[in-house]
Amino acid sequence: MLRLKPSTVSHVFKYRDRTTIMIDILDSVRNSTKGKKKTRIMQSAGLSYVQIEKYLNYLLGCGYLVGTNKETYVLTKDGFRFLQLIEMQRIGLPAQR
Repeated sequence: MLRLKPSTVSHVFKYRDRTTIMIDILDSVRNSTKGKKKTRIMQSAGLSYVQIEKYLNYLLGCGYLVGTNKETYVLTKDGFRFLQLIEMQRIGLPAQR
C-alpha cells in the first residue's frame, strides 16, 4: 500500500487569484491560431466547468473574448491589450498608450 507523507500532501494545491485565472484563459486562447473550444480552454487553464462558464461570461462581457459560429473563442484587440498591460506590469515597465 502506498502511503503519502502528510507534509507532501498539503503543498499539492496552489490557489490562484481571479486575475491570474483570467490571464491563464486569455493566454490559452492567444496561443491558438483559430480560437479554442471551451473544453480546451478549461483543460489548459485547469478549471472546472462551473468556473470556466463564470469566467468566459465575464471575459465576453468585458469584450476581451468573442465567440465564433464554430463554438470557439477568439481573443479580441482589447483582450490582447489587457494581456500586454499585465505583462508590462509584471516586469515593471510603464504602460504605453
